[in-house]
Amino acid sequence: MFSGRYDHTIDDKGRVSIPARFREVLEREGLESLHITNFVSEQGKCLELFTPREWERMVGRIRQKNGFDRNVRLFQTFYIGGAHEVQVDKQGRILIPAKLREFARLEHEVTFSAMIDRFQLWDKRTLEELLSAAEENLKDPEFFQKLGL
Repeated sequence: MFSGRYDHTIDDKGRVSIPARFREVLEREGLESLHITNFVSEQGKCLELFTPREWERMVGRIRQKNGFDRNVRLFQTFYIGGAHEVQVDKQGRILIPAKLREFARLEHEVTFSAMIDRFQLWDKRTLEELLSAAEENLKDPEFFQKLGL
């Protein structure tokens, strides 16, 4: 399980260090690679990173969908078609493909944000804006009721 939020920087070659807490999870499971793909939410664009096992689970869920459905095909083209397997080097870094960096507007300052079974990589400023908006939602007493928590 991944948890936490960590600020890092991308170097000139497009490499970024995976947060130590996330690396611990990967090392414990003997993992040397991740799957990375583009992701869009109402709040902005980011990248999602999966362990190989979680990526296979995601792909398995997509396989169960109707392949003739236009929305399923669009999602596959965007999400699966945009995916790359990246190796974790001995320093705990990954090389983010240029097209994915460009998509998520990742330049120098980035933030890793945990999503339990995967994590996201955001432009730091974009995520700060998203978190400010989230704080406003949390002030609404009906917010947690809508979530069913």
